[in-house]
Amino acid sequence: MTPILQPIIIFHSMLKIESKTATAKGSQKIVYDFITDFRNFSGLLPQERLNDLEFSREMIRFGLQGLGTVGLVIREKKPCSEVIITATEDSSADFSFRIFIREAGTNRSEVNLTLQANLNTFLEMVAKGPLQQFADLVVDKLSEVEFQ
Repeated sequence: MTPILQPIIIFHSMLKIESKTATAKGSQKIVYDFITDFRNFSGLLPQERLNDLEFSREMIRFGLQGLGTVGLVIREKKPCSEVIITATEDSSADFSFRIFIREAGTNRSEVNLTLQANLNTFLEMVAKGPLQQFADLVVDKLSEVEFQ
């Protein structure tokens, strides 16, 4: 008797992660200009976890252990207040994030980001903690930058 194969159903959900808010030592415009040039991201990313990094002004590509190759592009810019970044079509993951910048006084800006990822339920459980750490790390690193 031949066993009946049951289809495997993989549920996907949209994981949403909000970073903490950090204060960057620069005006809203200076921080925005910095964020909209991916060549500046080399100091913001945890390079010990990445490999094969490639940077250009509006694109970044890197290998991430356990996730494969990830490419990011700037999809939309709202001058001085928001940058929307999405995964490239050839990325091994489907996600996007928005970086929000608000004026917080003379030469100070508040920065936070929201990350959304379309993951299957298992990956969501595994990735939620590391993605939260990543989001918080990026805004922490932005608060350490000495903007000109």
